Amino acid sequence: MDDIVRSARAIDAATGLPRLPDHGDLQRLLAHWADRCGNRQFPRRADIDPVDLAFMLNRIALTEVHDSDPRPPGGEPRQASPSGRFYRFRLVGSWWRDITGHELTGFWADELPNPRMTDITVSFYEMMIAARRPHFTSRDAWIEERRLNYQILLLPLSEDDRRISMIMTGIGPRDS
Repeated sequence: MDDIVRSARAIDAATGLPRLPDHGDLQRLLAHWADRCGNRQFPRRADIDPVDLAFMLNRIALTEVHDSDPRPPGGEPRQASPSGRFYRFRLVGSWWRDITGHELTGFWADELPNPRMTDITVSFYEMMIAARRPHFTSRDAWIEERRLNYQILLLPLSEDDRRISMIMTGIGPRDS
């Protein structure tokens, strides 16, 4: 795995250059993702076994990527991303729930309680999908009256090795 850690790279959103995230758990997660790619550009969701991610399972989220809105018509107005995509949080680790007080599993990005959070999340997803490469960034933010300093890593997953159908997100907190 050490060779994979050294060779795996993600795009640093701040510089646009490939490098490793600073957080050790995110380095391990990126290496795991790279190992699961095999001969493919992206691993499938089935290639990722949660047992292998026990070291940070509570800080991982899986987000479905939809090219159109599969929700039944009606209800609240829905907002697609600039590219027309919709994002659903299939699974969100307990770390976010504990920080924000909101269970986000099953929510859509356009249903997040804070529109600024929606904009930041969706724009980062769109950046990663456009580049078709893992991306990470460092954030220093106030969430629910609590200051958080962390790195966030986005990893694309694909069932057909062409269309990115899911995003695996890892969080590397700096204050814990």
